[in-house]
Amino acid sequence: MRAVSVMFKPSSSLCNMRCEYCFYHSLSALRELPFRGMMSERTLSAALGKIFDYADGGPVSLSFQGGEPLLSGKDFFRTAARLIAELNVKRSPVSVGVQTNGTLIDDEWCDIFSENKWLVGLSLDGDEKANAYRVDRDGAPTFDKAYGAAKLLQERGVDFNILCVLTRPVAENIERIYDFYRRNRFRFLQFIPVLKPLKGGVEDDGMYLTGEIYGKYLRKLFDLYMRDMMRGEYTSIRQMDNFVALANFRRAEQCGMTGGCARQFVIEGDGAVYPCDFYCLDEYCLGNINDSSLDRLAAHPVAVRFVEESRNYPDKCKRCRWFRMCMGGCKRERIDRDKCAAYDEFFAYAVPHMRRMS
Repeated sequence: MRAVSVMFKPSSSLCNMRCEYCFYHSLSALRELPFRGMMSERTLSAALGKIFDYADGGPVSLSFQGGEPLLSGKDFFRTAARLIAELNVKRSPVSVGVQTNGTLIDDEWCDIFSENKWLVGLSLDGDEKANAYRVDRDGAPTFDKAYGAAKLLQERGVDFNILCVLTRPVAENIERIYDFYRRNRFRFLQFIPVLKPLKGGVEDDGMYLTGEIYGKYLRKLFDLYMRDMMRGEYTSIRQMDNFVALANFRRAEQCGMTGGCARQFVIEGDGAVYPCDFYCLDEYCLGNINDSSLDRLAAHPVAVRFVEESRNYPDKCKRCRWFRMCMGGCKRERIDRDKCAAYDEFFAYAVPHMRRMS
């Protein structure tokens, strides 16, 4: 039995929004084919069959992301639910997540999510002011639609968490942003640092983080997290939850916090497979799920090298007293900024408290 994690891009890079910081929009533009087509039932079925064969009864984690995956339509996701049930002949434990901008969610979508017990990740960068970078194709704000989707998910009892892109304005106003989430009873949060385009060519208009701003943000957010935990009003913040686990000598579960890249698969709309969401580029393509097994794709030299390179730590990491907490960080994020000074100060302050939070 083997654990396997697979991300589907059923609508490829297609999206009904034009968020100014969207890494996948800038990434896909570097490929020969930026849009790789909408995923067919044939490709979906082939992928799921091979995923369950590869797992051989082990746990399977599936996620649907984009672009905007809901553009693939309700029938596509109903078919996905049916195929997961039919093809899982060895009864692997299966978890399914759907990451969405929320603008298309209605009661029928809520039925699909709740009936199948799928977890929804909803992109919402805090209050209306903080969502200024999240605009539609015409540059119009989308906050009302995303916020309305969050309230509908709550009303319908759908399991969901909030994904917030950590821009500079969010980091500098984290107390206000966190208070917005708490007031709305959004208790499962994930803050994802904004990424500059992989090949550069962008001016910093105040969107991106510096190491100093990131360090101040970490301490402020941890203080809020610790305060609520002490009050018995715990709010899950994924990064902080994982730091607490590491401080108490347990493993982190979040990608980028485990000491190196895991062996995972990203399947684009046409079946092309890549080793990481951040590296869906032509030079990282491992093959196509329609004509390759996952065993063969996992053994591809590019996949093997990708994982090995993530564990080539700089000498300063090997000497650092906080290496167990940082674990070298995410391979992709290392390109953007040096977090060492921020982590050194933050861990010195927070780890003694974290060790009492187990």
